[in-house]
Amino acid sequence: MADGERDQMLVDFQACTQIDDLETCIAILEQNGWELVKSIQSVMPQTDCEMSSAGGEPPPYTFSNHTDQSAVSPEFPSEFLPTANSFSPLMDPGSASGPFPGPSSSYSSGRLLNFTVEYRGRNITVNVFDTETVGKIKEVLFTDLGIPVQKQDLRGWSSKKVDDKKILRDLQLPRENTLYLLTPDLNRPLTSSTVTPISDSSKEFENFMRDYTLHITFLENSRAKEYNLKVQGSKTVGEVKGDIYHLTNVPARHQVWMGWPEAAKKDDAITLGACGLQLPVHDLQLTKANIVGKPQYTVQDTSEIDISEDEDENNDSYAVEEDIFEHEESQNSRKQTPLMPETVGDQTEALEHFTREFRERYGETHPVFFVGSLESAIKESLLCRAKDRKLLAVYLHHDNSILSNVFCSQILCMETIVNYLCGNFITWAWDVTHETNNARFISIAKKEFGSIVAAQIRGQKPDQLPLLMIVSRSRASNEVLDMIPGTVTLDELMMRLMQNAENFHLQQQADIKEEEEREARENIRQEQELAFQESLATDRAKAEAKRQEVEMEQIRQMEEERMKKEEEDRKQAIQESALMHIREEPPETCKELVSRIRIRTPNGDNIQRRFYATDKLKYLIYYITSQGFHTEEFKILTTFPRRDVSQLDEEKTLEELKMFPQETLILEERH
Repeated sequence: MADGERDQMLVDFQACTQIDDLETCIAILEQNGWELVKSIQSVMPQTDCEMSSAGGEPPPYTFSNHTDQSAVSPEFPSEFLPTANSFSPLMDPGSASGPFPGPSSSYSSGRLLNFTVEYRGRNITVNVFDTETVGKIKEVLFTDLGIPVQKQDLRGWSSKKVDDKKILRDLQLPRENTLYLLTPDLNRPLTSSTVTPISDSSKEFENFMRDYTLHITFLENSRAKEYNLKVQGSKTVGEVKGDIYHLTNVPARHQVWMGWPEAAKKDDAITLGACGLQLPVHDLQLTKANIVGKPQYTVQDTSEIDISEDEDENNDSYAVEEDIFEHEESQNSRKQTPLMPETVGDQTEALEHFTREFRERYGETHPVFFVGSLESAIKESLLCRAKDRKLLAVYLHHDNSILSNVFCSQILCMETIVNYLCGNFITWAWDVTHETNNARFISIAKKEFGSIVAAQIRGQKPDQLPLLMIVSRSRASNEVLDMIPGTVTLDELMMRLMQNAENFHLQQQADIKEEEEREARENIRQEQELAFQESLATDRAKAEAKRQEVEMEQIRQMEEERMKKEEEDRKQAIQESALMHIREEPPETCKELVSRIRIRTPNGDNIQRRFYATDKLKYLIYYITSQGFHTEEFKILTTFPRRDVSQLDEEKTLEELKMFPQETLILEERH
């Protein structure tokens, strides 16, 4: 077995058995021949869940939320939570041992998958085998969060349509996965027609469906106001704090509470049904963070007000709080700087100021705003290559709207929303608080989105803001896909963002395919054009080479003709000169010794002439040359013995060379 496979098996073994000691895990695996199922069976207790006759396998899922396991859910008995030495599976609904849904008695092995589920700023880790269904993940989340399976909407799957019965293996998932849990129906009244309980005897489900009465005493300026709120167990602590903001005008970050159970103090995302409220009425006390000291109040019921028994310690804590509150009060007393002043210059300067002030108000965790003009943001997001495109989110802010602060602090700046916007959108913002900035944005919107959208924006009243516009591009024009008001909840905002992103992704895939086809056609056209240009260049090069060859041939011929003419002129001059040096032919009646010379030319002609026997050989050669046969081209040969007379001494006479009284000479071309 390869080292990589053993490492993976060791990781899976630890995930299933919860044994942290590596040496112990390796020893158990080696004892069982590195068989994962057999090794798990050797350490898993057989009493918690009856194994099948063929040999059981490890439970298909575990969960954790990065907190102490005993604090995962106050209602869950400790025996249902995994420990370091064993894993106690959740019991079957029909079992008397517990009300929680769990796997069947015969488990199926498979690849272990790790899921990180993000829910309202909280990460829950779920480990399941790929032989399980999507519904198993929801069942684990139910045990952790107390949210019924029917109310869970898991987003982030690679496939668009995934139901609870879908086998994880069929989704072809990687080992590490990230999902988003949305619960849009939690804010709606739950009825028996919309919810089917998993177990009628389930205490957790009953708490989730129950209506709670919260008796809230609000202490402000030495006065006490009392509120009785009737809320459903499906609401979270954070949502209750948001509702209180509308009653008291105290933002959640400035709310100081007394009376919440410990579970609610640690996590605002926990539901009221899961945090352990008192029945029938739960008393709470609320103060504002920037009040000085703690004046005494007279209220009807102060049982939930926690006053320290140690007077000195209490006084010391008041002194520290007084300093903090006075500091906060001095900060809050200063005039709030607008996100975008009226005197701002161009759009880039406006966005720089907006981003800086937004960070000062709401902290470092906020959407990354595009710094530049709206036109530049559109080019950056929608006018690039199809695979690089993103949706454009345009955020409109109005300081005079009571929703703006809540929306920004409790929804828009939530880490889940910020991460999703950064990954799938380019965000551009504008502050329309001042009339001049509002008119300026309407002018910009009319240019970029058209007069209809500009008219809709002009019709928005301050109490209808803030507004998040989702912009895409269709048929060479910018199109506003969605206008999300500031009244949405966190889940509703995430759902609408994901719906827009999914629809955009489908269109983007089509655009990518079309762009690739267009690029392929363009590449073919360019290749054809390049091949044509190369062929044309080759033809031109050939034509040029041929032209140069013809010119060179013409030059060569002209040079040859010139040289030939010069040679002919030279030969003609030699012939004329030779003819001038020849003695006249002796007459027939000459009494002197005469030698008769017959010359046979290469073409078969015979030339005869008489020479004086006393004439030197050079005169015979002069004669032959004058007839056009030059010694550098022809040999002058005797018949017998065969010799080249042109190589003999030219100063000797014909008689001395034994060419008297007659001789036949043959002219032969030299090679």
